[in-house]
Amino acid sequence: MCPLDADAQLFGPFAGLVDRWQRRRGAGFRLPRRADFEMKDFKGWFGQIFIARIEREPFNLRFTLWGTQLVDWWQVDYTNKTLGSQSLDPEAWKSSELRYFQKMDQVPFIGITSGRLTQHDRDFIKVMAVDLPLSEGHGVSHVISAHTRVELDDEIETLLPGCPFTPV
Repeated sequence: MCPLDADAQLFGPFAGLVDRWQRRRGAGFRLPRRADFEMKDFKGWFGQIFIARIEREPFNLRFTLWGTQLVDWWQVDYTNKTLGSQSLDPEAWKSSELRYFQKMDQVPFIGITSGRLTQHDRDFIKVMAVDLPLSEGHGVSHVISAHTRVELDDEIETLLPGCPFTPV
């Protein structure tokens, strides 16, 4: 978890996206809306983005966009599917990733995640992502996430030194 107003330059390869997202936030703690972004805002990240809509009762994420590079890495297309539903153990996602997004929904933050794609039998691939919450007026409504592939021994602390994060 990183503060919403953390210095964008501390987010390494995601600095431009975080800066763009922060500029669209407006005054106070307002989160940008999905409509505040155009495709050109993601130049250089095409294929490496997902957009997920928050569902309630029960809480879940439904992916409205799952980039082509993500399909290649995960070997599954999550478009219009829920978080973890296409993994080897969909229930395992409830104790980690779903809990993470529930926290983001309660008290919005910029998220940084990293891990191997083990739940998709692709543990030879490791990615790092930035998760940016969006709102349509009342709480978090969507999340935009950008991913980059990293080396298997890379860690967030070494890739983003000085980034002010708190583990979830």
